[in-house]
Amino acid sequence: MAHKKNVVYVSNLPYEATHDALEAAFEKEGYDVDHIELIRKGAGTRTKACGLAAVTLKDGTDREVCCKRMDGKGCFGRPMIVRLDKFCGDDLAYAPKIQAAQ
Repeated sequence: MAHKKNVVYVSNLPYEATHDALEAAFEKEGYDVDHIELIRKGAGTRTKACGLAAVTLKDGTDREVCCKRMDGKGCFGRPMIVRLDKFCGDDLAYAPKIQAAQ
């Protein structure tokens, strides 16, 4: 995996989110993705999705701008929470920015 400097952390994903759907969401906004790691919890064959992903962007991408643009964008009908340094848990105080209808 690339250096942490190229990674953004995505939470609030539905459990059925796929690599392809997440990559398409970033590419729709003009971001080239190098690698996506959908985080799973559990061990061995007993793992399940937990709504988190680490997205490694191509070199030269401004992560801060990416977070601002991608935060609140929809993926499977849910607003993504996109951060530079950590995953956001189920924080009831969090209110993603409202996206204009497209």
